[in-house]
Amino acid sequence: MTKSAKRPGPCAGLKIIEFATMISGPLAGQILGDLGADVIKIEPAAGDPMRHLHPMQDGMSAFFVQVNRNKRSIALDLKDPEAIETARALCADADVVIENFRPGVMKRLGLGPNDLSRDNPGLIYASITGFGADGPYANRPAYDHVIQGMTGMMRYYEELDGRPDAFRNVVVDKIAAQTIANGVLAALLERSMNGGNGQTVSTTLLDAYAAFILPDIMLNHTFQNDDAEQIPHINTYYPIKTSDGYVIGYVLHDVQFEGLCKVVEREDLIGDDRFKDTWSRITHFPEMWREIESASQHFTTQHIVDGAAEHSVPIGSVNTVADFFNDPQVQHNKTIYDREDARMGTVRQIGFPVRFSNGDLNLDTCAPGLSEQAEEILAESKSG
Repeated sequence: MTKSAKRPGPCAGLKIIEFATMISGPLAGQILGDLGADVIKIEPAAGDPMRHLHPMQDGMSAFFVQVNRNKRSIALDLKDPEAIETARALCADADVVIENFRPGVMKRLGLGPNDLSRDNPGLIYASITGFGADGPYANRPAYDHVIQGMTGMMRYYEELDGRPDAFRNVVVDKIAAQTIANGVLAALLERSMNGGNGQTVSTTLLDAYAAFILPDIMLNHTFQNDDAEQIPHINTYYPIKTSDGYVIGYVLHDVQFEGLCKVVEREDLIGDDRFKDTWSRITHFPEMWREIESASQHFTTQHIVDGAAEHSVPIGSVNTVADFFNDPQVQHNKTIYDREDARMGTVRQIGFPVRFSNGDLNLDTCAPGLSEQAEEILAESKSG
């Protein structure tokens, strides 16, 4: 098989039932679907709420498209006992169930891990909650903004910039999706080695985001002895002006600093006591970048980026999203790709970030219409 050939994917043959809405659960399902699993998305009669967000094209939400590729959809009213039985039948031969309801909802429906594993002992039951199945916050609603505020990250930024700040991005949900997908793959691997026994795997928005965001923010809290060294909070992120935009980079080693000084024609800074070694530069970053910017604003972005590359200095342009799409390395990597859809025309999506030498994954399918594959899914269930 050539490197460019499409293949079923390393998870081909796995059946996954997704009871999930919004972002975290659906994105986890998409990850596994991209890897080749057959992902059946069970939606309420009105559909996943993400379907109804704008912008839209022919009734399909852009955000829904970005987190629901490589799935089939069936709408089931889980308040109806017959629909519950249909869902149970679909889960009876599934390898994985993914759900992101509040704690206790699936159990009340008779679709909890104990209910489903009685008929399917090899089932991997994956659950995403805001705070956990128990504990003082178990029944609280949790969204991205809430978790960002709780972890301390926003107050950390306040110490740097004067006010609490957050990522303007649903990073918490996306990290939770990646986390549970990793847990599912690990559980499937263990199942293959333990005689086929399944298990429940779970994560929370709180735990997944804390594991992602805190390693470098909690440095002063790592060593708990009374005389532990403390360092000041240092802003290492400094976009600097060019004549036509901004660049950003990180200068760690002496040779990198010297190279940057040459690019912006500020060789006089080489040997300056404030910038003589790595720690001196880090503790004087505001001054260092102000000195660099006094010169960089007279050169074009391309001049600085090209010159930095020649001196092995890690500097890049501060792009718009459209600039990123047109970047030659992005196009070479196929980080972003366009596909033609009979219903929606040209649809731009994000490629799968892992490459496999055995062949490319099949990313040519779009998100399904609501209950679009209901007939074939039900037929398969009856025949099975």
